[in-house]
Formats: sequence, structure tokens, C-alpha cells
Amino acid sequence: MAVFFIVFIGLAISSGAGPAVRNLASISNDRNWTEATDSHGRFKRQTQCGLYEWQCADGTCIPIDGECNGKVDCPDKSDETHARCKNKKCHPNAFRCTYGACVDGNAPCNKVMECADLSDELLTRCRNETRQIDQFRCLDEELIPTEFSCDGIVDCLDGSDETVRGCADRTCPEHLYQCAYGACVDQGAECNGINECADSSDEDPELCNPPNRPVVSEKCVLPPYPEHGTYTTGSNTPQAKPGQALPYVQLNVSCDEGYGVVGDSVVFCQDGKFSTKTGLPQCVPFCKLDPHISVHYQCKLSRQCNGRRPCNSAEPVGTVVIPECNFPNYFSHDLRYMRCGSDGQWNRIVRCRPECGRITPTGDGLVINGTTAKRGEVPWHVAVYRKPTRDYKQYELICGGSLVSNSVVISAGHCFWDVGMPLAASLYSVATAKLFNDWDHPDDKDAQKSELLSIELPDHFRGSSANFQSDLAVLILETPFKYHTYVRPVCLSLSLRSDAIDPQLETGALGKVAGFGLTEENGQHSPVLKVVDLPYVPVNECYRVTPLTFTENITGDKICAGYSNGTAALCKGDSGGGLVFPETDLSIARYYLRGVVSTAPTGPNKCNRYTVITFTQIKKHEDFINQFL
Repeated sequence: MAVFFIVFIGLAISSGAGPAVRNLASISNDRNWTEATDSHGRFKRQTQCGLYEWQCADGTCIPIDGECNGKVDCPDKSDETHARCKNKKCHPNAFRCTYGACVDGNAPCNKVMECADLSDELLTRCRNETRQIDQFRCLDEELIPTEFSCDGIVDCLDGSDETVRGCADRTCPEHLYQCAYGACVDQGAECNGINECADSSDEDPELCNPPNRPVVSEKCVLPPYPEHGTYTTGSNTPQAKPGQALPYVQLNVSCDEGYGVVGDSVVFCQDGKFSTKTGLPQCVPFCKLDPHISVHYQCKLSRQCNGRRPCNSAEPVGTVVIPECNFPNYFSHDLRYMRCGSDGQWNRIVRCRPECGRITPTGDGLVINGTTAKRGEVPWHVAVYRKPTRDYKQYELICGGSLVSNSVVISAGHCFWDVGMPLAASLYSVATAKLFNDWDHPDDKDAQKSELLSIELPDHFRGSSANFQSDLAVLILETPFKYHTYVRPVCLSLSLRSDAIDPQLETGALGKVAGFGLTEENGQHSPVLKVVDLPYVPVNECYRVTPLTFTENITGDKICAGYSNGTAALCKGDSGGGLVFPETDLSIARYYLRGVVSTAPTGPNKCNRYTVITFTQIKKHEDFINQFL
């Protein structure tokens, strides 16, 4: 019976499982079995897998399609590692796991873990979350800038910004290195001896010291031309082409317009070894970074926590720029980071605003009384001079103005009008940061001067013949002023509020005016800049306290300010100066230009301290002014 049983089983196997026997025999014959000892000196049998198999690191054989398919088949998991799968090419319809494996295109968010690192189910969209553009939310609800996430450096206290869950959505530009969990770090991170990925996957021994590394050819095989670029070879091999093998060669890489070289543009190769670990430099879209007077740029280094470097005039895709305002003369409430996009454009351009309307509280007084301007008290005030002519041998101060940008001054139209027509810009010069009347006073060390490129007047301005309606002038400077502590523009908010609810234009609200105008005592220009605070006067009160013969000059674009009791006044020569009111902006007091000194009833020596003054209201001329800003 025993013999019969064995024979029966043998027949059964032969007749019912023939294909299985043939497959096993085929596999057995395809493998070469070798004897060896392991690191402990113990006996070990190794195999060389068959034609249609893939060998794990521990010697196990798995089906050839088991490598990098998302499913762990090797006992030692060596078939699903970042080092093994990072360069795998996936079918266009497949889904690429974060570490590189290729799985079915329907894998994401199907509640089946098809990637070995679970990245198909850790995408933001799988959690019905909207990825924020500017902030990354850590698992513990901490918020960090998006630029700080997935850059190889842990910034969240719980470390969640450097995990597969936090980075599975990331796609790195070709010139950057992608870590096993998805973070993007600098080119050249692979096997450079520095752990630049939070999980150290860039220094994985399997990646940096792979077994059975093939012997490098002793000749340098010229690579294909880079996409969006080309290269030339050194003078010794001027006709060398891609695919040609040479013992030594120098490659000089250049890129098409709009693209730049990532890495060294000059690469050497000798005895089959290139001077760069990353191979031929790539040509990638570059974002042009134009310099601007208001801001300077620092480029973020992914290798160092908060590391920065000076930015170049053009930066590659993926570069994160940290903009910083040129303090103390420029500021911004929005200094979000800039990122170079794949289209070669920045996601935003940061420009800082001039520090407008701010006085320098530590200004040095020139004389003791409170009416003389202090250095930095009105840094926007501009003095307007008539240039010397055949009849006048020196510069004559005629009016004032207010700096609203580094090349634009707002003044009064009647300062540049005579006998029914405008006067030429070539007749005038302007100066800022002046505390003394004289054009070349030696103590005006901060002064800046400029000729006028043009004088712009409203179309309806006709001087006294039209009762000084639209009494406004925009002066365009030939030489822009440079901002510093004592030269700053006044704030200009043309659409601030309506007069009815504007706290700046309430009865008694004090506005500041500066000028070198005539003094009532001697009818001469003040030798030093004077500053006075004048209360706002409602139009009805303005009509009541103004002589009847002057009321026709209170036109619809005028506001009034001043005293009618002799407390203080403005005189001839103060015309064009700015009436400014303070307003608090984020705990900072800033002065806004609301009016321009226009006219007032005359008195002795062309001064009248017993009347209010009319000012051309700035926001009544918003469209006109905006043409020149």
C-alpha cells in the first residue's frame, strides 16, 4: 500500500499539476545557487534570480514587476525604498507615490493603501482640506509660513511640516532634490555628507553606497544637449558632439533666453568622471529680480534654518525670496515671501512704500521759540525759488510746496501764473530739507535741489480772473529726491472720507502749515522756516468772518483754516505750502495733505493776522493729481 500510495501521488501530480512542475523546474534551472558566509561567519546560501525575477537585498527573489509597485514584497522591504524607486518612470496614467513607486491612477483617496508610504491616502484633497497659499497648518494647529514647510528643516513643534502627510502634495522642480517624504531641498543634496532631508533620505547608504556599483567608463561620453539650452566644448575639441567619447572634455553650458543654468555653467570631465555629482547642469526658467530703491532681497537657503544669501538678478524656479524694506525710509504692512514659479514669473512683486507723513521727533531746534521749524518737523516741505535772471541776481523764494513722491511736488497754481498765462518751468528751482531762506545757506547740510521738468496746472485754472478756482500745481522734478530722515513725502489719501464724517476736518481740528513767508513786522521773508498750527474752520464760519469783498474767492474746492483774532496767520510767500493733519496708522502718527495754501484777505505788509486762509482742497482734484503719480 505504501508503494502504491507514493506512485498514486506521483501520478496525480504528473497528470493534474504538470504546468506547476514545469514552472518550478524552470525557475530552479534559471537560478545559480552559491555558497557563502554572512557577516557572523555563518553558512549562507545565495541565489542569482531568474530572468523574470528581481532580487531583493537579502537575496530573496520576487516577480520582476514587484519592484517599486507600491506593495512590499521583499522581506527586507528593499523593493519599495526611495533609493530604489526615486528615478522610476511612471506611465502617464499612473499615480506616483511620494517615494517614487508607480501605482494605479485611481489610487489617490480611494481608502485603499496602495503606496508603501501611504502617500496615496495622505494627500490634502483626501482629507477634504483646502491647501492654504501663504500658511501651513501643523497638526497641533500651529501656523508657519508655507515657504518653511517641506524644505528639509523641521519648523512645526510637532514636526508635521516634514512628513509624508505634510508634503505628499509637493512636486519639486527638476533642478531640486526631492526627499523620500516629498520635501524639496537644494540641488546637490544627494550624498554630499550633509543631512538636508529631515528623514536623511538624501544620505541613505543604499543611495550613496549601492552594492555592485558598475565600473565607470574610462572615457567621457558627451551627454545630450540640455533642454532649453546647449553647450560647447573646449578649444581642444571644438567639434565634439553628444555621444562622442573623449578622455577629457570641458563643457560650457548656455541657456535659451528666459532660462538660466542651475549649477556651474562650466563642467569638466576626465577619465569618465565629471566635476559635478549632479551631471550636466540644467536650463530652467529663471525669474528676473529687478532692483528697487525701496526694498532689498534675501534668498532662502533650504539647508540651514533661517539661512539666507544675497539674491542674484535672476533666480531659478522654486527660489523663495525674503523681501525686506529699506528701513527707515520705506515700510510695508505686507512682506510675504516671493516664490519663482514654473512659468518664470514671481507669484508677487514686493515694493515698499515711502515712510510718508512722519516727523522726526528728535529734531534739533534752531531757535528757542516754538514757531521756528525743527529739523525733521516737516520733512515734506519744499521751497520754490525763482531763478536768477538779468534783473534778479540771486534766487528768490516765492512759494512753498509738499513732496508727495520723490519726483512730484504739489503747490499752488498762482505761484506759476502771470498776466493770464502759465510761466515756464525753466524759470524755477526747488529745494527740500531747507531750514534757512537763502538758496545756498551753509547750514542747510541736508538740503537737496532740483530743476523742474514741467509744471502741470488744471485746465480750469485762470488765476484771479476765475477767483482762484482750481488753484493747484503739480511740479515734476528733473532730479528725483532721495529719501532720508529729513526728506520724506507727506501722506496722500485722495479718497479718505467725505467731509461730513472726517475727524481731520472737524471744527477746531489743528492742521500744520510751514513756510518762509513775509513777516508782518517788516514785510520781509522769514530767514528761517516757520511752522504754525491752524484750526479748521467750517465753510459757513469762513464766510462769516471773511470780508465781503473776499468771499467770492471761497470757491467750491476750498476749505478754510486759521484764526480771526490775531493769534497767527500766513503771509505772501507761504502760498503753495501744505495744510496737513495727523492720523494714527497702526500706532504711528502720520500727516496727510488735505489742502494747499491759496489766498487770504490782504493786510499791512501783505499780511493779515485777523482773517482765516483759504486752501485748495486736495481731494477735490483727485483725478488731476492721479495723472502724475
